[in-house]
Amino acid sequence: MLGARTLFVNPPLVGDLAFTRQGRCQEREEVLGTTKPPYTLALAAALFRDRGYEVRAVDLTGTRRTVASLCEQLDREGFEPTLIVFPSTTPTLEADVLAMAELRRRYAAPLICFGPHASTAPAESMARAPVVDGMLVGEPEDALLQIAALSSVEEFGQVPSLTFRRDGQVIPHRSHGQFTGFLEAPYPAWDLFDLSVYRLPIVDQPYVLVETSRGCPYTCDFCVAPIHQGRRFRERSAKDLVDEIERGYRQFGLTFFYLWGDTVTLNVKSFSAFCEELIARRLPVQWFGNARADNLTNLDFVKRLRQAGCWMLALGIETESEETRRDMLKRLEGEKIRTALRNMRTAGIRSFGFFILGYPGDTPESLERTIDYAIELDPDFANFYPAVPYPGTELYEKARREGLLASEDWSRMEYSYYLLSGNGLDERVVMSAINRAKRRFYLRPSYLVRHAGDILRLATTKWDVAWHVASRMLFGAPVTDGPRLPAAESERAA
Repeated sequence: MLGARTLFVNPPLVGDLAFTRQGRCQEREEVLGTTKPPYTLALAAALFRDRGYEVRAVDLTGTRRTVASLCEQLDREGFEPTLIVFPSTTPTLEADVLAMAELRRRYAAPLICFGPHASTAPAESMARAPVVDGMLVGEPEDALLQIAALSSVEEFGQVPSLTFRRDGQVIPHRSHGQFTGFLEAPYPAWDLFDLSVYRLPIVDQPYVLVETSRGCPYTCDFCVAPIHQGRRFRERSAKDLVDEIERGYRQFGLTFFYLWGDTVTLNVKSFSAFCEELIARRLPVQWFGNARADNLTNLDFVKRLRQAGCWMLALGIETESEETRRDMLKRLEGEKIRTALRNMRTAGIRSFGFFILGYPGDTPESLERTIDYAIELDPDFANFYPAVPYPGTELYEKARREGLLASEDWSRMEYSYYLLSGNGLDERVVMSAINRAKRRFYLRPSYLVRHAGDILRLATTKWDVAWHVASRMLFGAPVTDGPRLPAAESERAA
């Protein structure tokens, strides 16, 4: 069987840049001060191990290791992979494929890729990555188990959500993958990873992800999450979630957990049950996650979140303009944003606001209004991102229809660049506005006084990341590019 000896591997740094490759997240370490633990790899490894397959799992980015060092390790252990599985993203695909090609040449094992980019542009990605044998569209777990049970790559056609290569031709997938066992998922194989490398900024504590739900019923046109996981909302039981948190605490000594879901507080009734279960067990843990402001308008509910250990919630606020939020298909009212932030302050939960600059229809003047709005709302932390037209999203299609795409360079489709042009906006204008937004938000005397302790802890625990962000914000330091993959190099990888 192909899965007899499976290697799950998160690719190495892109040059000297660390990227997250987990679910819909595909950002540089500097964006949030950490690369997220590779939850999907850990879960897949657990599923394979439960079925008797021999597995190895390694995060080359998290541990700052090279493919060569991994090969040396595998050779020492006498582990010769029969299947190699790796995640990738839009900006890292070319570099990831080049790195994984070394493993394929060394062990002649099929190379399978998954992730948001594989889900949104599988055929084009396969065309650009000739060394890859297949890309999974949608959630990868069931398809990976199907692949593992095959006797050879000649049977790839039996896996409906796999786009694969046969006789030099790319064969498209027939369906969108969904993990049918999500609600009964096993405990992720975190024992295969060095958890000490995943540390939260400010608190400098290790953490892991606990997946609460899949599927997002919202329709934000810039987001790849519904393309990757679908829109049907599925959530795990309160008991299973708290069991997983308790195991992480008792087995690994973890006290911080990232509740992983697009909107973890979406179902107030079931999430309240989670809070009650966590409170009842009296575990000395804290958690954080993503929420929507319109889920946080009930003060009693928000206070209960805090009592259950909620440390921070991130809110996608996006823009000052109600009209632009409607254009984004972001159904969110301004008054609910203010109420949510007020409730979080009252309850003692830290807030992290996300803002998008340069969305189609924005102007230089509207960028300034959004910056003013962020300062007025005054969340505990804020980040400002350029609108990124990820392939497969409605934003990408809108930008193409309206002639706004200045570049389709996948390696630049991340938060360090702005690839649209029009209405008085281009990369220089938008990225300058983002640096200005960070200066105006974080260098306010009132903010510096209120958050002096946080700033000091960030500087001491994540000095390299903090300096990289500060130098760009203060001095306009140029973006550090990862290496490009020349066409000749791509052909050699094949």
